[in-house]
Amino acid sequence: MPPSAQLSVDNVLRFLQLKGNSASARDIAAGLKLKKSGQRALFKLLSRLKKRGAIEELPGGRYRLPGQRTLLERQRDAQPAPVGVSREPISSRSDEIPGRLVLHHDGYGFAVPDQPVAGLDGDVFIPRDSIGDAMHGDHVLIKLVRSRASAAGRRVEGRILRILGRANPTVVGLFRYGVRGAVVLPYDTRVQHEIEIPPGEEATPALRRKYGLPEPGASAHKRLPRMPELDGAVVNAELIRFPRQGAPPTARVLEILGRPGDLGVDTEIIIRKHHLPHEFAPEILAEAEDRAQEVTVTERGGREDFRYLPVVTIDGETARDFDDAVYVERRSNGWHLQVHIADVAHYVRVASKLDQEARLRGTSVYFPSRAVPMLPEALSNGICSLKPREDRLVMSVLMDFDARGEMCSSRFTAGVIRSA
Repeated sequence: MPPSAQLSVDNVLRFLQLKGNSASARDIAAGLKLKKSGQRALFKLLSRLKKRGAIEELPGGRYRLPGQRTLLERQRDAQPAPVGVSREPISSRSDEIPGRLVLHHDGYGFAVPDQPVAGLDGDVFIPRDSIGDAMHGDHVLIKLVRSRASAAGRRVEGRILRILGRANPTVVGLFRYGVRGAVVLPYDTRVQHEIEIPPGEEATPALRRKYGLPEPGASAHKRLPRMPELDGAVVNAELIRFPRQGAPPTARVLEILGRPGDLGVDTEIIIRKHHLPHEFAPEILAEAEDRAQEVTVTERGGREDFRYLPVVTIDGETARDFDDAVYVERRSNGWHLQVHIADVAHYVRVASKLDQEARLRGTSVYFPSRAVPMLPEALSNGICSLKPREDRLVMSVLMDFDARGEMCSSRFTAGVIRSA
């Protein structure tokens, strides 16, 4: 190290890395050529790094990087292992596997392998000091360190080698102004970092328009006046820097969702916390509007016409979608049942932008006060909704049952109905 190295996160971590073993605060101070007056700041920095998981503290007030082993541990590992415990590293041909990290709010986590691993029961335990800069949900490469035999089977411990992909482009939390600047406190306790908001990144587009503030690029690193709409509000923030070598993540505020306890805020939190797609791109909306035209004579051609029958939509009054309808008729030898389902596939063509969007979403998501639809409203609540007294295209199944309720026959067909 240089004769008078500056006290910083990078210099402390670099010292421990070069030393290759644990070091006391006195060792670090000596290695960085710190004056006695700088030792108090060193202890504060070490405490902060320990809380972030960038270093770990050992008994006797010594510190090391996560994953480093002391001389005593290396000597211990050279001794025969106790019964039921394997201290030998798992074969290098299979000791590095990719998986998804699931963190616990106490700091440790589990890596769920992408593919089943021979001889491995379930997931891999990751101690708190082996998490590094990874966040909950990240796709990581883990190194299998050691295994233990237990009553539940073989349990394996590992450490994270590197991050293959980030899972949280945005984080929902409580915005707070502090002495050192603005932060977002994540609602998900498994996201264990305080998110710092750099000066100039706290204002949403709506607040910039309201207060006449400059665009983000022009106001970056420039402290803005405190805005009452922000302090204590629930916000959605986009990460612009992920955790790195003990440094906290930073983000910009995208939107204000409301105040804790406000009606509907919980729903908005869940939508963003789970990164549910809840807005449609303009081209998707345009395609939906183009497809959602009234049923024409041409479209009815080749379909069975059930409009003369009193078909009834069976979705409840509070349902978000009306896409199921039935007709029942009693006959001399039993019952005739028709079930009609909205023919969404007629409007969503294979490989179209609408089809790709629907595949991305997978399903509609329902909440007590709102729904996040799989398709734009022009389709989901429009032409694909089996509204009374309006022509709708359907896929139908026609079934005949005897007096005992046994099905005698059935067939599928494309149809058109007009719900009663």
